[in-house]
Formats: sequence, C-alpha cells, structure tokens
Amino acid sequence: MLNNISSRIFERTTIVLVVRVFLGAVFVYAGAGKLWDVRGFALIIEEFGLVPLWLLPHVALGLPALEVFAGVGLIFNVRGSLSMITAMTVAFMVVLGYAIYEGLVIADCGCFAADELPSGYDDGSALREAFIRDVGLLAACCFLFFSSLRRKQTARI
Repeated sequence: MLNNISSRIFERTTIVLVVRVFLGAVFVYAGAGKLWDVRGFALIIEEFGLVPLWLLPHVALGLPALEVFAGVGLIFNVRGSLSMITAMTVAFMVVLGYAIYEGLVIADCGCFAADELPSGYDDGSALREAFIRDVGLLAACCFLFFSSLRRKQTARI
C-alpha cells in the first residue's frame, strides 16, 4: 500500500510541475538578486576565504548567471538543468558546512541577495538555517530525479 501511495505521488504530473517550477524560481530569484549587486556578492564570497582573489570577480558574476540559467532551464524542463541545480545545491551545502565547521561568523550567507542580514548572523545560526534550507532544496531535487526515473520505468513497461 505504501509503495502504491509513493508511486502515485512521484507520477503525479501536477506535483512534479509545481516542485519543478518552485525550485527553478528559487534559483532564478537567488541568482537575479546576486546579479543586481555583483560587487556585494563578491565581498560575501571573499568572507568564506575559499576563492582566490584573482578568480573572485569571475565567480561573483558566473555563479549567479548559472543559477538564473539553470533555474529558467528547470522551469522549462530543459535537459541538464536539474543536474546543474543539484550540483550547485550540494556545492552550497559543502561551503556552508565548511563555514559552520570552522566557526566562521559571516553576516550574510550569500544565498539570495547581498545585504540579506537574517537574525542570528552574529552567532552562526544563520548559516545553519541556510544549510537546513539547502537540505530542503536538495530534497526537492531528489524528488524530481526519482519522479523522472519513475516515469521512465513506467514508459518502458
């Protein structure tokens, strides 16, 4: 019975469409906010201390552009978009995990727009909240992957 319920959820095109558009919209919104203030985003990236200074402008412009393109691609169900969004989500989680592990106190995680100062930035809890939010985004990515596999399996039968 549980298998029957889960298969119906993964095969439900409306649910898959809503999750796909929502996830794509999150990435378009996040990337657009960073593109609005590339210099501010570069300063945020610099706080993490993971990108060499000579590469910083390229990452500060390229990463948000990639987020926007992958988000639009996911909304329109372009092949490869979900893989890109999943890879970026995992990369963001690794960076946030590193910052949490190192005890970095970063005022703005850089997740959406520069100058996004959530409560808890002074004790590191904002980074933990961003990590938890990314876990949710990764769960949405996994849902879309599994629903895609499920549809492929059903089409073969």
